[in-house]
Parts: sequence; C-alpha cells; structure tokens
Amino acid sequence: MHHILFVDDDANILHGLRRRLTSVRPDWELHFARRGAEALAIAKDQSFDVIVTDIQMPEMDGVTLLEEMQKIQPDAMRIILTGHASNDSYLRTIGPAHQFLSKPCNNQTLIDSIENALGLRQRLQSPEMRTLVANSKSLASPPDTYLQLQTLFEDPNYSLDSLCEIVESDIALTAEVLKLTNSSYFAITQKVSSVSHAVRMLGLETLKALALFVGMYRGFDGPSSQITNLKRLCHRSQQIGVTAALIAEYEKLPRKVCHAVPSIGMLSHIGTLILYANCPDEMKLVTDRVEQENIPIEQAEKEQFGAGHPDIGAYLLGLWGFPAPVIQAVAYHHRPM
Repeated sequence: MHHILFVDDDANILHGLRRRLTSVRPDWELHFARRGAEALAIAKDQSFDVIVTDIQMPEMDGVTLLEEMQKIQPDAMRIILTGHASNDSYLRTIGPAHQFLSKPCNNQTLIDSIENALGLRQRLQSPEMRTLVANSKSLASPPDTYLQLQTLFEDPNYSLDSLCEIVESDIALTAEVLKLTNSSYFAITQKVSSVSHAVRMLGLETLKALALFVGMYRGFDGPSSQITNLKRLCHRSQQIGVTAALIAEYEKLPRKVCHAVPSIGMLSHIGTLILYANCPDEMKLVTDRVEQENIPIEQAEKEQFGAGHPDIGAYLLGLWGFPAPVIQAVAYHHRPM
C-alpha cells in the first residue's frame, strides 16, 4: 500500500481529490490535512511516499511545510500543486519541491506524476540513496563555472548565446535549467530537452533570478582533487553529448532528437556528480578500486553505495519530472536497451 498526503486549506479541494482518486486508485492510502501543522503531526506517525501541498495557506505556507517535511521524511517525493504563485514564490519551491503542478490540474496529470514517483522507488532500492538524491537541492559546479556566470551577469551586454555556452558545459546548470523549463509553472505544452531552446524560452532575467536565488552556480567547496574530478566529469559529459549529436545527424534521426541528444549526453553522468558532491571520500575509494582492480565503475559504485550512477541519475531526473526518454537514456547509458 502506498501512502500519499495532500495538504490544502480549501476543504473543497481536498474533498474533490478524495472523490476523484479513491475510485481510480484503491491501492493508494490517501491522507488529508488543511494546515501545515496538522500535516506535520500526521507525518510523525505515518511515513509517506509522496507529499502534495498547496503554496498559499495560513499559518504555514507550502514551501515552509515541505522544508520541514524534508527534515523528517527526506525519502518522500514532494510536489507543489497550486493555482497562485508569484515568480518569487515559485523560485522558493525549487529546493524543497521536486515538481510543480498548476491548478486546475487534470486527474491524469496528477496520477501520472504520483505513479511515476512510486515507480522510481523500484529503480533505486537503497533508502539511503533515495534520501541523498531527494535532498539534492542544487548540484555542485566547479568554481570556474561560478566565475564565468558572475562575470557574464555583470556585463550589461551579455547574450543568450554566451549563457548557452556556459550552461551547456556544466552538468548542474543543464539539469537545473531543463528542470525549470519543463515545470508546469511556465505552461510550456511540449517537453524541452535542448538547453539552447530552454534558455531562449526562459529569458535572461528569469535565468539570472534562478541562479542568484538558489545558488545554482555556487562554487564547489572541496579539495583540489575533487574539483579536478568535477572538471573532468563535465568535460567528458559534454564530449558525450557532442558525439551523440554527430551520430544522430549521421543516422539522419529526426530533428527533434538531434537537438535533444547533446543535453541528454550532458546529463548522462549526473548521478556521478551527486556522488562526488555528497560522498567525496567514498567516491575516492570507488575510483581507486576501479584503477587498481580494473573493474567497471558501476560495479564499484553498487558495492559501495548500493546503486550505480546511472540509476541514481535517472532517479533524480524522474523526481524532477524529466521526459521518460531522457530518464531511460541516462539509466541505460552503460547498458543500452
């Protein structure tokens, strides 16, 4: 039985959710709360797979609620479902919320989001890894990326092309920009997989606000050896994206695919980035084993963490609501289907 918690101060909204979902998903145990404090009290005695909350509520807003839920139930997927949110409110959700859905939200969209989250838990069996991934607010980037963005934003004549170049060279920036673009807050009907497309759709000011608000371009504060590893990882991922694009063009794949594969290649090792950023000492043990014993890195990661970087990366992108083809490409990039 899966446990889902809905929080909204509007009793009619909760009643409608109960009526619509009970009949179509009898295997879900549905819980409801009208206040943040009530939701937290329920969460002390019951663990949840998914938490869905409105933003604007009295006493405790939805963002604050999810921040508290993140502490006591870090393994749960956290979704914002709201009809009223300013840009500032939306940007506040980026850390504590995995996905943002806009009201009115049709049944199937909500059900699909929850079902996808539940399915992801089967992909990543380790509770410790699920917790680590679910709490990755923003991903680490090498210091020179921070400096490039800072310099760019201080130039009144900076361009979209210049910003695209920086974003496309960095795994964390690629992931955050695509996550933002594909959220329902921006009401984009088709999923966007191209960084250049995403940057042009969002515009400079939105991207600037995003970077400044969540510290998306914060420097990675770690030993020089780890910084070197991050630089190599970003460079290798960019090479994978470029090579994949050349292959796609040579094979005369559809234009949409050719535009998407550079970003997918860039994201292929986002799971490795999570491990470097959160478990640097353990990752050193992994890389040492790979070099000394000549074993596949995915094998060493599974023995160290209980999961390899492909599944870790796919789990994060799934939480963020990336398209299924992107998730599958990341999950199986070492073992093509």
